[in-house]
Amino acid sequence: MTPHTPQPDISIVVPVRSAEETIHRTLEALLDQCRGLSAEVVAVVSTQDRTARLLRGISGSGIRRIELQRPASVPELRAEGIRAARGRLVAITEDHCLFSPGWVKGLIEAHRERPAAAVGGPVENGRTGGALDWAIYFSRYAGSMPPLPAGPAFALPGNNACYRRETLERHARSFQDGFWENDVNREILAGGGQLWLEPALEVSHNKPYRFPAYLALRYRHARCFGGRRTPGWTALQRAWRALAAPLLPALMAWRAARGVFAKRRRRRELLLSFPALLLCYGVWSWGELAGYLLGPGPSCSQTD
Repeated sequence: MTPHTPQPDISIVVPVRSAEETIHRTLEALLDQCRGLSAEVVAVVSTQDRTARLLRGISGSGIRRIELQRPASVPELRAEGIRAARGRLVAITEDHCLFSPGWVKGLIEAHRERPAAAVGGPVENGRTGGALDWAIYFSRYAGSMPPLPAGPAFALPGNNACYRRETLERHARSFQDGFWENDVNREILAGGGQLWLEPALEVSHNKPYRFPAYLALRYRHARCFGGRRTPGWTALQRAWRALAAPLLPALMAWRAARGVFAKRRRRRELLLSFPALLLCYGVWSWGELAGYLLGPGPSCSQTD
């Protein structure tokens, strides 16, 4: 940012990975939301990704395109976008999301109204074609499904969160190798910062996954998660976590069912998708176990 360039109120970081089917609609929606606001959209993609060519053809004065000269995971793309963002606030979403009316403006206003370190909202399912779509949604976003109460939170979804610039600068070491929202949010809370949920600031998940590819992705994500937790652990801690890993599908399914039934919506969808959802959780536990025993391997660079 040059001395003569005014600082935007908000930057919206969009990590772009294999998003040929969705990126146009997502960026158009964001540009429409940013119209009349002091805002920029930062789209980050690897030059080796097929979506990079599409991004080069998208015109828009509010879009900044950043291309990495290497393959990159979504957390790595997020981190690069955050470092390049110029706004006083930095929102993070994904390349397949759509947004409730006034989402960008609402993020700005929410930060003006309270001193929270980060503000986020719920995630709705935009792909409702069948049980597999619902299993994918519940396996990732059951805890973020609307309705959510307004107020302090212990977590914010990775595709619907907006951080103060000074907060990200203070915790920059925590995302040197990639922005994993759970790690960053946990560090913010440990440092006395507040996470805040605004139920009206909703995004919808619209990623067109093929189910086998999604299961492979969940395995890689889980192995990365497990492997990143183990440095410094004793052999006894590793053994304990490995023994507990097979219990994860039941625990995760119980948490999802408890949340969905408490909200009194999407119960039928949960029941119809439950066998596929258990498979998702089973693959996750397998990946987490592999991470505990074998380390992350190359999984962290191949996940979203």
